[in-house]
Amino acid sequence: MTMPLEGIRVLDWTAFQQGPTAGALLADMGADVIKIEEPRGEPGRGLAAIYGMDLPVNFYFLNQNRGKRGMVIDFTTDAGKEVLFKLVEKSDVFLTNYRYLHAEKMGVTYEVLSKHNPRLIYAYSSAWGPEGPDRDLPSADLAGQARGGFWMMSLTRDDEPNPLGAGFADEVGGLLTAYGILLALIAREKTGRGQKVDASLLSGQFEMGRLFLQLYLLLGFPTTAGGKMLRSPLWYYYRCQDDKWFCISVLQADRYWPDVCRVMGIEDLRDDPRFKNAAARQENIDEILAIFKKVFLTRPREEWWQLFKAVPIPSAPVNDCADLANDPQVIANGWIDEVEQPGYGTIKVPGVTVKLSDTPGKVRATAPELGQHTEEVLIELLGYSWDDIAKLREKGVF
Repeated sequence: MTMPLEGIRVLDWTAFQQGPTAGALLADMGADVIKIEEPRGEPGRGLAAIYGMDLPVNFYFLNQNRGKRGMVIDFTTDAGKEVLFKLVEKSDVFLTNYRYLHAEKMGVTYEVLSKHNPRLIYAYSSAWGPEGPDRDLPSADLAGQARGGFWMMSLTRDDEPNPLGAGFADEVGGLLTAYGILLALIAREKTGRGQKVDASLLSGQFEMGRLFLQLYLLLGFPTTAGGKMLRSPLWYYYRCQDDKWFCISVLQADRYWPDVCRVMGIEDLRDDPRFKNAAARQENIDEILAIFKKVFLTRPREEWWQLFKAVPIPSAPVNDCADLANDPQVIANGWIDEVEQPGYGTIKVPGVTVKLSDTPGKVRATAPELGQHTEEVLIELLGYSWDDIAKLREKGVF
């Protein structure tokens, strides 16, 4: 069975998380993604050390570099630049998230590479976008989240900014970059021409906050409204008896109000004038929240989940990673996969979450060792001999 991106070759000159994530998503769908690194390796290889753990597998590098082939090329050498140009001639996409200034310094801009392949798609996963006064400023995930406005659209209960973990801006920026690459590949089928693609930390967070931004653009509603827009006990989360959390996510509040009262054993409040409709409950939000919080502490989360599901009422457990990895929906949909990690054995990894019935994707391999496939790529794609490879090594290409 073929995979949707089989036959597409991507040169992945990326570092850390955002750019590499885009490459991993393409690799999961069958693209031949060649991870190009300088001889000392990209800095993401050492980032797991910030957690202060001696890990047998670098989870950080694995997450966004799985399924790729790895090779080393030193672009600062003329021979290394020549190898890159030959690879560009035989590739569909060049992907990077190094800053514009660095790409210019290294001589690997779109203007340079497209001369070697007019059909090349040059995908840049940037920090702040391709234009504007800050296009060349450095950044990282946390700053992308902050500037993108999403923190202020999802305030905490104490009205403080609410940073999200797991490299949220990086992951979204990588996803948008992969999306842009796919659009450019489709366009190339129609025009025969390559083009530049740009997605960024900032544009990704802009996209995630689009709903509240639209509200502001139309009505001038403050962007800090995220935590206050729906002041409803049926759009909230509660601590349960076992110290786990449960979420109710009802938009049609008046429709579900009688069912919620029955499930929670508070039917005497159903027609209480303080709570009888959404407007009344919003006006008396502190009072009704206090009641709900007290009631939810009387049962463990799983019991509440089963009671709400039985109706059913829109709701869900608030999962941590352990819960998520064992969630029956996650398991049933195959969103946890397994790959072989050389020298370690079989490991579990987050699987492919977009399902195609005829040409499904799959996590095919773990992340490559530094330069693991250098000779393989040179022989297979460029027809180099072992003597040629030895000469390149003498010239310091890898």
